[in-house]
Amino acid sequence: MQKPKSSQVYNQIGNFWRIKGDTQKSIECFRRALAISPNNSDVLLNLARVLFNQREFDDALELTRWSLQSRAPDQNAWLQHFTIGEINLARGRRNEAIQHFRHTLELHPNFPPALAHLRELESEAKVVDVFAGFGIGSAAITYYTLFIILLLVLGVLCGVLLSVDTGFDDVDATVGGKTQRHFNRAMAMRSIKLGINPKLIRMRKQYGC
Repeated sequence: MQKPKSSQVYNQIGNFWRIKGDTQKSIECFRRALAISPNNSDVLLNLARVLFNQREFDDALELTRWSLQSRAPDQNAWLQHFTIGEINLARGRRNEAIQHFRHTLELHPNFPPALAHLRELESEAKVVDVFAGFGIGSAAITYYTLFIILLLVLGVLCGVLLSVDTGFDDVDATVGGKTQRHFNRAMAMRSIKLGINPKLIRMRKQYGC
């Protein structure tokens, strides 16, 4: 079979293999497309997305920026900015990720993945600001959060254990009270039948006589 000479054909074949899950074949097709048309913005972005899924963040970022620079003036760059945002998020560069997700929404309003990422990042940023007010750096926030959660769990467990102990004490007191009352009543009835003063019986039991 004759090899295609169009970068667009290689790009389509690369996307086919990417959807099929064959990463190596898709990368090979995208590279062949770039060999024909090195500044093809779509091919550059597609290859960047594949490399991003392979966690090759440096190469993915470089290709996405190249795609952004190579795009046609009338081409919407929302997907390039979204990809850069995802790469920065994966690398822990939250501020840069926020900027690109905001730019994505300016170019493509209400894009659900960008909205979700932005909400999460802005919520985390607020937490960081609160901890920063107490002189706690962002690197230590995770440890403080886990410590607070651990304290809350221990507090709940202590409360449960105390309530269980109190319940057992109440049961013991109730059972003991009923037993004592039944004993006193039985002793009194027997002393009455025998004509013996109940106080004498208690004194005998007390002094062992």
